[in-house]
Amino acid sequence: MTDASLEILPPTRLAIAYVPAYFRPALTLLLQIDMRFGDIVRTAREPMIAQIKMAWWRDAFAEAVDLRPKGEPLLQALTAVGGAIPLSALETLVSAWEELLGSDEWNQAVTDMHAQLRAEAIFQTYANWVGSAQDVRPIGRLWAIETLRTAFPQRVANSISAPLTALPKGRALRPLSILNMSVRTASGSRLVWHALTGL
Repeated sequence: MTDASLEILPPTRLAIAYVPAYFRPALTLLLQIDMRFGDIVRTAREPMIAQIKMAWWRDAFAEAVDLRPKGEPLLQALTAVGGAIPLSALETLVSAWEELLGSDEWNQAVTDMHAQLRAEAIFQTYANWVGSAQDVRPIGRLWAIETLRTAFPQRVANSISAPLTALPKGRALRPLSILNMSVRTASGSRLVWHALTGL
């Protein structure tokens, strides 16, 4: 990808490094699609423009592979990973960002719904890939709210939060615990130690 807005930041790259090789391209792509949607919300001058763009993505995902619009690198990458990312996850991710377009003020209820949907689309999808029965949406919700706060500091009040929950044990879910830890103001060295040990 050459789009600077889709550049994966170091904490997220660390998380991706712990993803089994087979699923690494799919999780990377899912996170990049999430970033693209955030960029749509951030740069749209009018909510209606953002809604039109999000509807375009929803339609593009639902199209048969050979009928998807050409020239969009993320759609090309989606074709390349085959059916690894379920349509339901993509549609849920669209819904997560659409949730923010219906309100001028992102209160606790709006951000909670956004975070719940993003956690379902990204964290729970990954847990399903690695065969985990653990519900990882609680740690995904915190990650979603804090990354939203970082991207939109003027629109997410400090009072809006998600509860801290225990991180999952075991290496299979380590990428998700790294993502969660990365928004808990953990230092770089602390994050690396967690990645190495799970502690």
